[in-house]
Amino acid sequence: MVPLVAVVSGPRAQLFACLLRLGTQQAGLLQLHTGASHAARNHYEVLVLGGGSGGITMAARMKRKVGAENVAIVEPSETHFYQPIWTLVGAGAKQLSSSGRPMASVIPSGVEWIKARVTELNPDKNCIHTDNDDQVTTGAFGFFVNLMACINTQPS
Repeated sequence: MVPLVAVVSGPRAQLFACLLRLGTQQAGLLQLHTGASHAARNHYEVLVLGGGSGGITMAARMKRKVGAENVAIVEPSETHFYQPIWTLVGAGAKQLSSSGRPMASVIPSGVEWIKARVTELNPDKNCIHTDNDDQVTTGAFGFFVNLMACINTQPS
């Protein structure tokens, strides 16, 4: 197994990580998505790692290509943040709270939400392991990885 590792450097990346953590802590009580699972299934044709704007967009596109039942998003956060507005937050023109909405409201209908953090990625076996001790495999389309899904992992 290859541990999932991402090196985040630079002040912009650190600021985004800090804002993301603060926003998640403040909005952690919102729990509206009833389809969240701990890998109710263990195989999907497409696994999207990360529920940011890129991950949500990729899940919607792949849903049209392979069907919603074959797509899953792995994302532990209850809140989705629209990051482009953070420039205005930094300038004081918008509040951080205006950039967030419940994750359940942005996940494409029918796409499975695996509410967990990725702990290991094994591209040779087309599988991931989550912090829920689940193993999820993917098919021919494989993984779509978002950097923010990897931001809090530590190298081993």
